[in-house]
Amino acid sequence: MSKSSPRMSSSNKERILCIVTGGICLALSFVLSQIKIFEMPMGGTITPAATLPLILFCLCFGPIWGFVVCFVFSLLQLIGGYLLFPMQVVLDYILAYTCVGIAGFAAPALDIRQAISSPIKRLHKVNLIKASLLVLAGFVLRFACSVISGVIFYAEYAGEMNVWVYSITYNGSFMLPEAVITIAVLCIFSGAIGLFSKNKSITSK
Repeated sequence: MSKSSPRMSSSNKERILCIVTGGICLALSFVLSQIKIFEMPMGGTITPAATLPLILFCLCFGPIWGFVVCFVFSLLQLIGGYLLFPMQVVLDYILAYTCVGIAGFAAPALDIRQAISSPIKRLHKVNLIKASLLVLAGFVLRFACSVISGVIFYAEYAGEMNVWVYSITYNGSFMLPEAVITIAVLCIFSGAIGLFSKNKSITSK
């Protein structure tokens, strides 16, 4: 009986670890998304950093798996969501939440990730500044999707106000606090348990 190559074995182990960790992070993010600190009348909430588990997953497993898990999360957000038209759903949910996966570009290189079996230990190889900037970029893209959706599908609610000003104001009222909370918690979390340490060597697997 032929033995599988070490490379294939490593790939399978990474896939299993990714799926298990992704499931846990999805569950945590979904639960946090149901804890609403503030909710807007036509959709949009401030949560206790609901997307942070997804972001940490992206930082551990890279952009490809990151976008996949964030896409799955976007589908979960359709449960109880404010759904009007197919394209509105795509902009407000599918694209908006999938954009969170951009944080995965701050993850360590694939060979470095596979050499570290613990997802938490992989975070030691992540640059906090780069990660924070990419998280912010994800929120900017999510904000842009929601603003465009507001201009197209919610223009009637603007009244005498310019529709772009209305959409930017409406979406910014919850998106900005959510971004601040998420990045702040990410920084506090990293400092509290010593993650994202620069030039820290990890030899254990």
